[in-house]
Amino acid sequence: MSGQLTNLEQLPTFSGTVSTSDDARKRHSRDASIFEVMPSAVLTPHSVEDVKQAVRYVSKLKQQGEDISLTPRAGGTCMSGGSLTKSVVLNVSTHLNGVGAVEELGQTVRVQGGAMHIDVERAAAEHGLFFAPYTSSHDICSIGGMIGNNASGEKSIKFGATSDNVDRLKVVLADGNEYEFGPLDRIALEKKKQQADFEGEVYRRVYDLLLANRRLIAERRPRTKKNAAGYALWELWQDRDTVFNLARLLIGAQGTLGIVTEAELKLTRLPKHARMIVTPIANLDHLAEVVKTSLYFDPVTLETFDHFTYDLAKQHYPEDAARAHVADGKHMVVLSVFDGNHQDRIDATATKAKDKLESLGYETYWIDDQETVESFLTIRRKSFKMLLDHPEPNTRAQAFLEDTIVPLENYGEFLKRLEAILADYQLTYTYAGHIGDGSIRLIPLVDMEAEGAAELIMELETKVNDLTLEFGGSISVDHNDGIIRTPYLEKQFGTEMIDLFREIKKIFDPYGIFNPGKKIDGTHDFAIEHIIRENVS
Repeated sequence: MSGQLTNLEQLPTFSGTVSTSDDARKRHSRDASIFEVMPSAVLTPHSVEDVKQAVRYVSKLKQQGEDISLTPRAGGTCMSGGSLTKSVVLNVSTHLNGVGAVEELGQTVRVQGGAMHIDVERAAAEHGLFFAPYTSSHDICSIGGMIGNNASGEKSIKFGATSDNVDRLKVVLADGNEYEFGPLDRIALEKKKQQADFEGEVYRRVYDLLLANRRLIAERRPRTKKNAAGYALWELWQDRDTVFNLARLLIGAQGTLGIVTEAELKLTRLPKHARMIVTPIANLDHLAEVVKTSLYFDPVTLETFDHFTYDLAKQHYPEDAARAHVADGKHMVVLSVFDGNHQDRIDATATKAKDKLESLGYETYWIDDQETVESFLTIRRKSFKMLLDHPEPNTRAQAFLEDTIVPLENYGEFLKRLEAILADYQLTYTYAGHIGDGSIRLIPLVDMEAEGAAELIMELETKVNDLTLEFGGSISVDHNDGIIRTPYLEKQFGTEMIDLFREIKKIFDPYGIFNPGKKIDGTHDFAIEHIIRENVS
């Protein structure tokens, strides 16, 4: 297969590069996950036309019996192994990374799939705007990756996930043509369904599948505030079934249905002022009440970190830890940030929230100093990095339990049960999270060179996923299914929904050329086989 890929005569209009060197393959064999999968080759397109040619070429080889596929990759920050493949990596970050002109009046910007979030952030900020999903990795992640995973961040309780901030996508589908997907009223949808081409077939078949399985989809959809597991079939109809948008299905599909080449992002006006209050919690039984009370006052950010994270900060970010000293000796802290354009109104809201929390018996601190605000947020954002950069001897920080979400009313009991599971394994770990959505970021340290370490990881993954589902949660909220969670999707959705997911995959990808093993057909054995078995990354 590699020999065929290096024969550019078979791709006469391909202006990009093809590499099968050990160095190129090694650089694309890992992302931010616990896995290593060596690709056979790396394609780096220079243009959208190159992407089309690559898709057509790979589709042709697949139909001829070749075991070949394409997996898109940009920032390489995926924590579920979504950008890893044994076949061909399509590197869209090198050239397909353009950021268009910001439309200040309409508050939108068009960007290519390989555009970096930080570049969008800078361009938008010049107009007093920002892209609201704002992940913790916003300085190193790509927009294409955020779209693939349906990522979100610390402002998501107010502004939603990526799917809430992207209306239109351009995507190269399996026929090698680029199509634009966006909101359609019923008249426009009927016109699409009448088209005698691949796009028309996709619209017809997806529409019919949704119509025939409406009750099943409604019953099995996740009940959490956010979700990145499975294919979001329940998101396609909007505005009381008057608007149909296939882009909602492609967001969160992790590159398994096509290659995203361009996106129209909805931007949000930057607030002029903000205020933080901090509520330390000594007992997990009180967590749900604190969060629900804070949410009543509509914060833009509601985050948390635990005592393990704070202890690490005392060692590695001592100045930040000193400013955030009210967290010392507490099980965890809840950070509530309120923002807007009028400081007096923000302060009035924050005061009401603080007074209410204190009336319930929760000591809450007013954070006046901006450096202290940033210190609290830094400790929260650096939770994973501290473990990754400063592990205990003979261990490695392993991100595989970091993407669960449960309804808030179950949160305190869920964490107690979770800690009981972890206690049996005597692991050091931190957890932090977008607590306002009910999500948690739990990262343990594991000795990967110990016998049975990979099996232990999958054993823990199984126990935590089972617990999450027992409490009405979802096994993925931001980081998607990838290698680590795809094997568990049937537990969450049931066999009938998995059959619908398979049908969706066939509709968009009839030859199976896009990022196989994610969303469907992922196995425990593949995951165990490709877990990195060393303590130093």
